[in-house]
Amino acid sequence: MRLLLAMIGLSSAIGFAAPAHADPSEPNAGDDAGFLAALHTADIGYNSPAQAVRSAQAVCTCLNNGESGLELVHDLQTRNPAFNLDAAAEFAVISSKFYCPQHLSKS
Repeated sequence: MRLLLAMIGLSSAIGFAAPAHADPSEPNAGDDAGFLAALHTADIGYNSPAQAVRSAQAVCTCLNNGESGLELVHDLQTRNPAFNLDAAAEFAVISSKFYCPQHLSKS
């Protein structure tokens, strides 16, 4: 049940997040400093800023390949054992906002 609620929250967060502006001609272009600051604000830690950015870009690759939110959150938790469900979902939303805003709803 908790997983279902988290997935509904992830879908809602992606749907209502304010889109970031990136040049669509650069597929993984984004605001690295803004992304890292957003992780800090969300209290999501990382060992390496470069690895955190690569992980965020991997989130976008998964979304571009049609991976579902549930699969994405599961993948994030598997690759980052310190992530609980909420942290994995929040990381996915922040990643989308800064690196692949086309996956965010315009509503």
